[in-house]
Amino acid sequence: MSTTRLLHRPSTPAASSSAICVMAATPAAVPELRAFARQTVSRWSKGERAIEALALIVTELVTNAYQHSGSSHVTVYLFCDERTVGVQVSDKGSWREPGQEAPDDDEDLHGRGLQLVEAYAEAVQIQQTSAGTHVTVTVSTDTRSGDRPGSLRAVPQAWERSHVAAE
Repeated sequence: MSTTRLLHRPSTPAASSSAICVMAATPAAVPELRAFARQTVSRWSKGERAIEALALIVTELVTNAYQHSGSSHVTVYLFCDERTVGVQVSDKGSWREPGQEAPDDDEDLHGRGLQLVEAYAEAVQIQQTSAGTHVTVTVSTDTRSGDRPGSLRAVPQAWERSHVAAE
């Protein structure tokens, strides 16, 4: 049984629309939360590219939370304004410490999720605290910017990592 409740108030810009869903961090959460993202962004009429970008981003981040955090639940908070759509995926777990990661192997089918997220994102912020991890990603829907909204970028943006001391 899954419960929907607000676990963490995301620190995002003022959103004109938002939606939230909390589920148990299980394999079943991945397609359910991807569908939640697709349906929500579709209702906001942000375009097919933004829908696909957010669906991929939610898939990758929820999969990471399920596989790596040890959290019992994962929260997906979607938001939009006139020129962007975004998501914050939060869990109450913790990432593996550096050096505990699996070896880098080109034949490995895993380990590229955050690179995909970065390639589609206008901005990415990762915040790790004693209360869990919060990853906030925004995607441009502004067609005046020269990039296609939600399109794969040729050169990924730099990651911004925020480490907050334990409270």
